[in-house]
Amino acid sequence: MQNKINFPFTAIVGQDDFKLCLLLNLIDPTIGGVLATGDKGTGKTTTVRALSQLMGEDFPFVNLPIGATEDRVLGSVNLEALINQKKTIVDKGLLAKSHQGFLYIDEINLLNDYLMDVLLDAAASGGYHLEREGISEWLDSRFCLVGTMNPEEGELRPQLKDRFGLSVAISTPKDIKLRKKIALQRLNFDTNSTEFYEQLKEEESVLRAEIISAKNKLVDVVLTEKVQNEAAKLTVEANVEGLRADILLLKTTRAYAALLGESETTKAMLYKIAPFVLAHRSNDFTPSKDKENSSERTLKEEEKKENKELQQGSNSFQLPENIKNGLQFSIPQASKKKVEALPTNNELVKSPYIAKEADHLAIVKTIKNYIVTRKFTKIYQQISEKASAKIVFLLDTSASMAVDKQLGFVKGIIQKTIASYPSKKIEYAIVVLENSSAKILQYFTTDSKRIQEASYQLKAGGKTNLGSAFLRVFELLKSINTKTVQLFVLTDGKINAGHESPFDFAVKNYKMYLSKLSNTTIVDTENSFVKLGKAKQLAKALNLRYVPFSSL
Repeated sequence: MQNKINFPFTAIVGQDDFKLCLLLNLIDPTIGGVLATGDKGTGKTTTVRALSQLMGEDFPFVNLPIGATEDRVLGSVNLEALINQKKTIVDKGLLAKSHQGFLYIDEINLLNDYLMDVLLDAAASGGYHLEREGISEWLDSRFCLVGTMNPEEGELRPQLKDRFGLSVAISTPKDIKLRKKIALQRLNFDTNSTEFYEQLKEEESVLRAEIISAKNKLVDVVLTEKVQNEAAKLTVEANVEGLRADILLLKTTRAYAALLGESETTKAMLYKIAPFVLAHRSNDFTPSKDKENSSERTLKEEEKKENKELQQGSNSFQLPENIKNGLQFSIPQASKKKVEALPTNNELVKSPYIAKEADHLAIVKTIKNYIVTRKFTKIYQQISEKASAKIVFLLDTSASMAVDKQLGFVKGIIQKTIASYPSKKIEYAIVVLENSSAKILQYFTTDSKRIQEASYQLKAGGKTNLGSAFLRVFELLKSINTKTVQLFVLTDGKINAGHESPFDFAVKNYKMYLSKLSNTTIVDTENSFVKLGKAKQLAKALNLRYVPFSSL
């Protein structure tokens, strides 16, 4: 019997805060769960079930009905085994079955007081004693509690509300386009759930890998002194009782940094997650828009200043307007001058066959091996498949790329490169900078239209954090034969975010995570009147092939 397919997690739109809170709890289960309050029909239950599907069958997901009996929740003695086999066997309850997974309760505010007390005890101690028919057995029950509720139907007991690590308010979206998208997504899923899921299966796998990667990196994330001080300041200002909120602010910020692939926490990360930790613990907490947006405003102000300096020059000398307007830069327009393609490695395109294990047992080889060695070792069949070439475009889309239409030329290069190598065996992916960090814009695909459409949407803005971008490339290339990969880094080299020493941070990350790549090219996009040569400096520091725009 085929398992029921739930709506994919990556297809859910309009639930960004709730999705983020759930992911943070997956990365660090000690955060203590999520309470989602809001209107009916906003997809709260759908989102939780989608996350369970995302993590796979080995991830426990238990739905605790509000009308469940005590035996069903805690467990009971198996009477059939006791009578027929004269053995005392305990059938685990829902609490024990949720160990190392999610315990989900819809309408948690309607749960009876007794079960609510049991939940509180189990959440605090990591398990409970089952007392039944003369037996007493300890059952482990460390779970991530996820509760959803509509406040109009009654409030939640303060003791249980405080046990939730994070809380998020969900409202019905008012944006017309968003509502249309949500409705159409659901319609397509209900029409053919299997086909809908298959279209997003790759994205689901990638997100699952990112979660696992973040879990592994969690303990290495540095909690900076600034973040620790600011977290304590926020809890004092919010008049929060106890120190649970202080601990959770640090845990959640650290998990958020791990999710972003960053090596240390920042105030911007803290301000992002603070409402989730403090809103349900304090009546005095009001998210400060000034604090939440101060980092963004500062970046924009610095970008404006940087752009002004780039356009006018950092010294006091400025060209007269009549002369400046007459200068002709060498960046060509795609419609006026031929846009050259990147010099891809033809040997890479003709990549060799790669052998890998199949799931089928090679019976003859296994028997022969046993006759020779007298040891039974399963030998599986080897299958060979043609390894497709994989080309990654790492694109600098920072604010400085808006000067002299550099970004427009980069788009033209991508389109021309794809057109020059029409082979279906070539897969392309795009990683871009975003908000002083980076993200994977397009995963590997042979669909050239998807790559071109993704590149059309690119806009210049933010700072240049190549250190973070190299980490995104590393995540993209996990479980991939690096011999089949060619990386093009298109940047002006003006690295100014990600660390106290952004340039050194980028160099360190490349050497640490991408040193095995044998085909990386730095494409220098700088075309300002006065060249700083930062991209060339980066190529030299990493001993990589360097190609300036002028040679394309």
